[in-house]
Amino acid sequence: MPTEQLPVKKGPGKLPFIIGGCCVLLILALIVVGGGIFLFSRGGGDTPGGGGETTTQEETTTEETTDEETTAEEPTTDEATTDEATTDEATTEEETTAAAGDGKGTEDSPYALGQKFTLEDGEGGTLDVTIGEVDWDATSTVMETNSHNTEPADDETYILIPIEMTYHGDGEAEAYMSLVIEYVSSSGDRFSDEGTVTPHSSIEVGTMKDGDTGSWEVGMIVPKANTKDGKLAVESLFNFAGEPVWVAV
Repeated sequence: MPTEQLPVKKGPGKLPFIIGGCCVLLILALIVVGGGIFLFSRGGGDTPGGGGETTTQEETTTEETTDEETTAEEPTTDEATTDEATTDEATTEEETTAAAGDGKGTEDSPYALGQKFTLEDGEGGTLDVTIGEVDWDATSTVMETNSHNTEPADDETYILIPIEMTYHGDGEAEAYMSLVIEYVSSSGDRFSDEGTVTPHSSIEVGTMKDGDTGSWEVGMIVPKANTKDGKLAVESLFNFAGEPVWVAV
């Protein structure tokens, strides 16, 4: 008697496993792709086109460039300021000179103290002359220098006039025989040196040749009431055709 075979039960087969495996792989792929996009997005912030540290470096570089440009321009600014200050000083000196004398050397427009002027010496040479600040109360100084100097009256005083002279020419010049200097008061009175021995006398200056410079003082007695109100008239002793040069004091 034949044996009866029981029906064989069939399982789900391989299809569910295949489908499940594909899903898992798909999920893993999405995770990998998503993570890559996320990481790429984070990394993109550091690229030169993004923000972050690169922008900060560019700003720092810009600031350094600006500082270098400013530093490079500063010397020009300082130099310009120095030039302006020099110009202002020169202008101030010119204004001061103009206030004391306009440089023409005439009686109406005299030179100022400290201004150099030139005289013909009458013998083919020239004398560059500068008159310094006048000592208007020099009686004690003069009398102490030499007791044989004339004693001024009570209403008179000695004045001392500093002179600097440079000789130019083929000959020679003697300080004590080179210039004639008079003090002319505002009232027109004239006063001159009467052979006063001064602390720095013209006799002490040696013979001058071309380019030599000598300095000395001229002393004269003037009324106290006429000090500081006149002018000096300066002439070359041997230039008889020359005109006096006037200096405001």
